[in-house]
Amino acid sequence: MGTDIRLTRGAKWVLAGALLLVIVLGTTGCTTRIVSEGGTVLNTVTSAGTGETSAAPDEATMNFGVTTEGTDAADTLDAASKAADEIIAALKNLDIDADDLQTRNVSIWPRYNYNRDDSPPQITGYEASIMVSATLRDLGQVGEVITAATAAGANQVNGPTFTLSEDAAARDEAIEDAVANARRRAETMADAAGKSVGDVISISETGVSVPPVYRGVEADYALAEDAGSVPIEPGTLDISARVTVVFELK
Repeated sequence: MGTDIRLTRGAKWVLAGALLLVIVLGTTGCTTRIVSEGGTVLNTVTSAGTGETSAAPDEATMNFGVTTEGTDAADTLDAASKAADEIIAALKNLDIDADDLQTRNVSIWPRYNYNRDDSPPQITGYEASIMVSATLRDLGQVGEVITAATAAGANQVNGPTFTLSEDAAARDEAIEDAVANARRRAETMADAAGKSVGDVISISETGVSVPPVYRGVEADYALAEDAGSVPIEPGTLDISARVTVVFELK
């Protein structure tokens, strides 16, 4: 005579979870098969490729800062603002377009006198700082711009940073080189296995990098009277690309 087994609702959920776990574990480790239109399973080889190219920069960014000190917060910031206006005017006199000039990093902070006893620190004055950023379309102007900005009151100089205004062509060239590199690697692997590489099954780009190049100018040199003679060499930008390609293996 059979015995009836009655499961509580909780037990049913446990049993269902166990069955699901068995199904998942049973499918783990299965390889993905690529099938042709005719239903034939294709052998494939996957290759990662890297490509590089170089290009001459056509833009430079310079940052000029001014820091002022005073006993009144408003007056100190006003002095910094006037100095920044002088820098902007000097750059505009060199025919730098207003759209290529930007005021940023405006800040003001107190200076404290910390007593040796337990009394609270006292504010003794203020410092204010403003940065003016300039994008230069003519790389031959960099030295002249440094001279003009420092003569106008800039006491902080940062740059130049060289970039490409349009990098699409350089990116494409790096990607093409990366795909060719992936094919060469795939052919090497296929040849080692006694096979040959066929058509491309899939291809994906995993990253393209166009990093800017920073050529820092020494601050004390930039602030000197002969800053216009600072040697500025833009050099070249290195553009790199990475791709992953799946080829048919014959």
